[in-house]
Amino acid sequence: MSEHRAIFKSASILSVFTVISRVTGFIRSVLIANIFGTGIAAQAFFVAFKIPNMLRDVMGEGAANAAFVPVFSEYLVHKPRQDFLKLVNTLLRILLAVAALISFLGIISASPLIRLIAPGFSSDPEKFNLTVDLTRILFPYLFLITLSAYMMSVSNALKSFAVPASSSIVFNLSLIVVILFIGHLKAFDPIYALCVAVLAAGVLQVLVQFPSLSRLGVNFRSGGVHEQPFKHESIRKVGRLILPRIMGTSIYQLNIFIDTIFASLSFFVGEGAIAAIYYANLLIQFPFSVFGVALSNAALPTMSAHAAKKDMDSFKTTLDFSFKAVFVCMIPLTFALVIFSAPLVRAVFERGQFDAYSSFITSKALFFYSLGLLGYVGVRFLSLGFYAMQDTVTPVKTACVALAINVVFNSLFIFVFRLGLSGLALASSISAVSNFIMLYHRMNKRIGYAFSADFKKLLFKAACSSLAMGVISLIVWRAVFKGESSLLAMFFVGLIGAMVYFGLLWLFGVNELKGLLNWLKRKR
Repeated sequence: MSEHRAIFKSASILSVFTVISRVTGFIRSVLIANIFGTGIAAQAFFVAFKIPNMLRDVMGEGAANAAFVPVFSEYLVHKPRQDFLKLVNTLLRILLAVAALISFLGIISASPLIRLIAPGFSSDPEKFNLTVDLTRILFPYLFLITLSAYMMSVSNALKSFAVPASSSIVFNLSLIVVILFIGHLKAFDPIYALCVAVLAAGVLQVLVQFPSLSRLGVNFRSGGVHEQPFKHESIRKVGRLILPRIMGTSIYQLNIFIDTIFASLSFFVGEGAIAAIYYANLLIQFPFSVFGVALSNAALPTMSAHAAKKDMDSFKTTLDFSFKAVFVCMIPLTFALVIFSAPLVRAVFERGQFDAYSSFITSKALFFYSLGLLGYVGVRFLSLGFYAMQDTVTPVKTACVALAINVVFNSLFIFVFRLGLSGLALASSISAVSNFIMLYHRMNKRIGYAFSADFKKLLFKAACSSLAMGVISLIVWRAVFKGESSLLAMFFVGLIGAMVYFGLLWLFGVNELKGLLNWLKRKR
């Protein structure tokens, strides 16, 4: 097996588990919607859970992971095994100390923190106090997820991917089991029971990785540590690698905080906005993860190899092909989400405590978030392109500008034009598309990359096919299913739409889908 084929196999494993994780996470969130809807308990939970979840990207799965794996891999190649284990243990102690400190500070400062990120809650004592309570319960989850993410980094450096990638599935399945029985726990308030279940699932997410690491020869209780860690070159190197990624990740998370701040102002955006944007983003992130993340994970090693060889022509070809492949999938999904935003939300969520009002506000958010779907995907691919060239600064700069754009348009749409929740979602879409355009121009200036003529033709064909798909699907839905908003109706309408779309692409002579399959199967 060649090195390139091994890399692709690893990326494929990660992609499969990413899809399974997203599916189980989606089911988990649908069940939460059924029990809590968009009421006070749901809003309080999503704000409280958002804080440690966002810090997780900085502490573990995001910036830190990108710094740990290269250094671990270098040690495994050039240093004795004992030195690798000593580095693993040293970094673990530093990371957990930082996570424990942040968790402690988060617990004792929960009240001012909620006033900062959800200022609108201050006018409702019941909602505010509940959010503070839930934040204090959930903050230790940061400690658990940091440990889990670090263990994943160690496993990945040792070329082990399946078990750590499955840990998030264990987390989701554990919560699903609890949620199914949560209504029968008469002695406990359901929302508090859910928070305790999150912590228990976090513990399982950690425990499931220990046997795998043990088989790989990693034992955190032995191996020693560096006595003066911050003077050691390897620790310093991790610090140098992590800082730019922390900046970029922090800006992205700050963008989410900005949306949370505006969404908490119920007087301007309406009651239940925080829960609505969570559920709407869930529907947006699902296709983004299945197509965008999976393909980008497979393309990144190839782009990195081309960049390392200074073969920029091949780099641009790979990037252009990646855009073709992902846009072929994302353009019809964008049309579908825009056209069927309301019936889709009703079919997926509207049952139990998720009532007609919850469906109405969530579908509004989904409609306007859908307008930025191509922007979200484009930002991911171009950012990874810069990372492949070892440029972590450019994506940070454009993200800062996009953040400012988001704040400006949020303020205009909500306070001046009084668009409410719709304005909040529209501002996010404008911000994402603006970031995509800025990154595209930077990439063009950096290496001369521009969308090829074939790509532009593909965009036109995909857009025309998607429009026809949307019109025919809408006619079928109204004629055959009488406008029924059920999962069965949405499934058959989606199936018919897919047949129309891909049939038209075949008539237009679009070969990118076949090219994508051949590229993924290619023996390297």
